[in-house]
Amino acid sequence: MRRLGWVLVAILIVSGCGRKEETRPEQMLLQQGVQKLETRDYAGAAEAFRQYVAQAPNLTVALQEVYRAYMAQPNRPAAQAYEFLVQYEPRANEMKVAIDRAGYYQVLGTLAFLSGKREEYTQWFEKALELDPNNHLAMNDYAYALAEDNRELEKALRLIRRAIAIKSDIGAYHDTHGWVLYRLGRYEEALRELRIAVQTAPDTAELRYHLAAVYAKLGQKDDALVELEKALALKPGYGEALKLRKELTGGQKQ
Repeated sequence: MRRLGWVLVAILIVSGCGRKEETRPEQMLLQQGVQKLETRDYAGAAEAFRQYVAQAPNLTVALQEVYRAYMAQPNRPAAQAYEFLVQYEPRANEMKVAIDRAGYYQVLGTLAFLSGKREEYTQWFEKALELDPNNHLAMNDYAYALAEDNRELEKALRLIRRAIAIKSDIGAYHDTHGWVLYRLGRYEEALRELRIAVQTAPDTAELRYHLAAVYAKLGQKDDALVELEKALALKPGYGEALKLRKELTGGQKQ
């Protein structure tokens, strides 16, 4: 799952359309939390963020900024971000704009999935789509999660096709479409979608791996190995790519 979504709103708000603004007192707490994250002091970061949210004048913006702080870290600590953000779910109705609440629930769904909370992500994605039926990011992330878990694949297919109907120029969406089709065993269709995805975002290791997996299923071993090498060049040590390369080569180095 490769999209951040809700964070984009925070970036626009924080940027202030190019205007410089004085730092508010609670912003110092936000910065303290960021500094704690940089040293991986997650307990300290969470405490600073709790104080920041308590003092911030707008819950929606505050949670967006905290989410951005977590996801801006190189290691993207999804589990810690989820643990922090989910505690505010009882206050979700304080977000007066339905689209904002939908974005919050989409983020919870995505973070729950990334954190391995497989029993929890469905409820959050469903809430997001109930509030905003056109939230194509939620559709995509929900479909991808289902595909990764290899369940409710027909539902996943409907979700990702709706997302692409709304926003067709995002390579990651075509990747999700292709991955769902791969899970369904529809390899020729998957190949078409994954080629579109790779053309759109050629420097994404995960997309290259997915394309390689489809080539392997179609018996196109050489093409699969080419894509795997590209995936590993982009992301050295990529476990799934290494595993598939070993399967295709019998453990022999190429």
